[in-house]
Amino acid sequence: MDRELIQYIDATDNMQVEYLENKIMPDFIKLCNPEWNENISEDVAFLNALKLADEFWEIYIKHAIAEVEAIEIILEKIDNCKECYLIFDVEMPYRKAIKYINTDKVKYIIFKSRREGFEIRTLIDSCKFKNEIVQATDINIARELTGINDLIYIDVHGKLCCTKTLESAIQIIKYNEE
Repeated sequence: MDRELIQYIDATDNMQVEYLENKIMPDFIKLCNPEWNENISEDVAFLNALKLADEFWEIYIKHAIAEVEAIEIILEKIDNCKECYLIFDVEMPYRKAIKYINTDKVKYIIFKSRREGFEIRTLIDSCKFKNEIVQATDINIARELTGINDLIYIDVHGKLCCTKTLESAIQIIKYNEE
């Protein structure tokens, strides 16, 4: 939290431009300062900023706790994994967990999608879905190439694929590993 938020706010206050150039987070505290055309005191604006910051911290901490819990679950599941993929019945934040993985054995993670079907994401940079299906100009061509009729989507970077069923998610991984 310090690196991602506190230092950012501090850099804004101290005009540390070199630090701010790498950040895209809006300075929500500064946005609470009274505008030239408002009839509000700095003290009232500051109290409004505190309320906003308090709500933000609650959300930020909730997010951080969920992320830590997800990392623990993912790393534990990797230790017990016998395949090159993990399966989860809910989508969870996994990107930070990747930093702690000490094996290249597990290459994919499958989540039950919040939208439809299952999402398959690659965990290591060297692992992408095959160019022949990534570059297919139509999903029907990708379906024909793979033999997976309920293929929903393959992203152009080869890092994400979606299928209607868990079975077809596993099938696309096996196709990719051939």
